[in-house]
Amino acid sequence: MKQIEVRLNLEVVAPLLDFIKPVIKDLEHETAFAPEMAEADRDLEGLWREGLIHTQTEDCRLLLGLFGAEFVETGRVVFQQDNSDAVLRAASAIRLKLRESALASLSDAAIEGGEIELENLSEPERLGFAAYLFLATLQEIIIKHLGI
Repeated sequence: MKQIEVRLNLEVVAPLLDFIKPVIKDLEHETAFAPEMAEADRDLEGLWREGLIHTQTEDCRLLLGLFGAEFVETGRVVFQQDNSDAVLRAASAIRLKLRESALASLSDAAIEGGEIELENLSEPERLGFAAYLFLATLQEIIIKHLGI
């Protein structure tokens, strides 16, 4: 089984993890993305949302679990091929929630194009943007090195 070991600076990553924990808490009660279904499909929609929320919660717990005691001691995080899909889904869900909360005042073009003037952002926007980029980078590493 393939795995990736990444070493991260605890002083940089810890505030980002603290910032996303309330976002993860929100994902325990609502979906990151929720397309509207036709009126006739309301029962199906409820079941779908319930299942999605359950999966989001488990995926986010797994992601946070990677940043446990070993990470705090060594700065080391290990991504395994068998849980990479869950990590990718959790990172995507969190990034979507950051987009609609902390980064709501920023355009998609500015965020994705790197046209952000950090000094013009509020503290929550700066932390949200840093967390967004951190999660995007983790996703890129996993996709590139685990062949997802």
